[in-house]
Amino acid sequence: MIYVFNSMPLIYLSKVSLSWIFEELEGEKLIPETVYYEVVVKGKEKGDVDTFIVDELIQKGVFKVIKVEPINWLRRIEELHKGEMEVLSLAKERDGIALTDDSIAREVGEALGVKVHGTLYLIFSLMKRGRIDKRTVVEKVNEMIKRGFRLSPEVYSEFLRLMNSI
Repeated sequence: MIYVFNSMPLIYLSKVSLSWIFEELEGEKLIPETVYYEVVVKGKEKGDVDTFIVDELIQKGVFKVIKVEPINWLRRIEELHKGEMEVLSLAKERDGIALTDDSIAREVGEALGVKVHGTLYLIFSLMKRGRIDKRTVVEKVNEMIKRGFRLSPEVYSEFLRLMNSI
């Protein structure tokens, strides 16, 4: 399995001490250069602690930073940022899963035929495998929301429903 990460899963899982999830994922974990710049370089300039966690995981070889040329027509979609274009392009090129929480990027990815998931998918998949318990999941997701993670009430309700079905 190949996972291609946008900034939000990297930032928010690190903010709530769930960065170990990245090491648990089996397969190749890729970060496009623009996402690296957004998360690590800009984050260090601001002094964001989660930035140092992501950088350490890169240094350990958990993630590979990859130079990507976005699919040309994606540049015409004004709502997509360069990092999102690179995530979708790399996931398409490598037949991987794009991990992004941006709704427009998710829609475009699906139109491209790219499998797209987000931060909650990563948490949910590890809970299904028994690596994290339900109570901790709820605590961590609530903490992410308090720290700025955007999640509609509908998505949050659906997540809780799915979680309780296990």
